[in-house]
Amino acid sequence: MKNSFFTLLRAILTISIPILILYFLVWQSISFANLSREVKKLSQKKEDLYKKNHDLKSRIASSSSIERIDTLYKKTNKQTSIYSGNKIITLTLPKDKFSENKNSSK
Repeated sequence: MKNSFFTLLRAILTISIPILILYFLVWQSISFANLSREVKKLSQKKEDLYKKNHDLKSRIASSSSIERIDTLYKKTNKQTSIYSGNKIITLTLPKDKFSENKNSSK
């Protein structure tokens, strides 16, 4: 009885161990292929997002340029000159007395 049990166990192990090894090798290869494919997809998506980001940055830079703002202003204000009635006044404020006294005492 014991002899037949060990013989059966040995036969099962002899058959199942190579099958398990083969199964895990195939499973590992399939998993690696799936992960590689996903990495390629994500890398392509990353490159596409970098290109889109670069395009958006260049669009922002071109739309915020002085010439672009000037043309938009002229279009919205019926071709009037920017400087026709608008004046820029620069004021120079006097220095603070407290800061003058502080600097002179040092």
